[in-house]
Amino acid sequence: MSADDASGEPAGYVFPDHLPIEPIAPGSTVLVAGPALSRSEDLATSLVTAGSDTDPREGMLFVSTNMTCEKLLTACERLEPGFAADRTGVIDCSGQDLDEYRSDPQVKAVSTQSDLTGIGMKFSALYESLYGAMEGGRVRTGLISLSSLSMYVDMRSLFRFAQTLSGRIDSAGGLGIFAIDPTTHEQKTVNTFSQVADGRIEVREPDADVPADADGEVRVRGLPNQPNGWQPFSLDE
Repeated sequence: MSADDASGEPAGYVFPDHLPIEPIAPGSTVLVAGPALSRSEDLATSLVTAGSDTDPREGMLFVSTNMTCEKLLTACERLEPGFAADRTGVIDCSGQDLDEYRSDPQVKAVSTQSDLTGIGMKFSALYESLYGAMEGGRVRTGLISLSSLSMYVDMRSLFRFAQTLSGRIDSAGGLGIFAIDPTTHEQKTVNTFSQVADGRIEVREPDADVPADADGEVRVRGLPNQPNGWQPFSLDE
């Protein structure tokens, strides 16, 4: 798939058919909001790993705040059978020993989730590396998750951090996917984080009348040319 559409403008970031989300414009950051049981974090991860399948010139970068690099990459491989680990960077904020990944230049460790400065520096370095390596500089970023980081830093600092990442993604024409569990925050806090995003993908568990193989339902807010209302989705191709 070309990185440009027929008009010569950069093409949107696309997703496989089993995810009912239309292409999202380059430079966008999207908040994926759903409770833990809704599999919202798996969906957020899938929106990033879709870069493996849709365009061989797209890179993927994860800021993993609640999983080790090893567990995250295993999840990526489970969700996307064709997952391209060689085009993926990971910032591991778990504070655990990286072992086999210690010498991998595409994996960076931060000793604690409270070190937003360290996370930001490693993010910039990895993003620049992936941006330079990908034709057209197309990179999908997954921050998994804001809710996990909020347990270690104050909201004002976390908002500024999210705003900085979103700005970097915007200026580079990337795609940002920031996961959040709204059940762990006041509505005011969720609305505040929504200010750093161009739109929101809300996730819930499937209703009784949706197909039995659905993993949940999504509703897209604030993004153009998206389906209306709640749509069932599956995390399996």
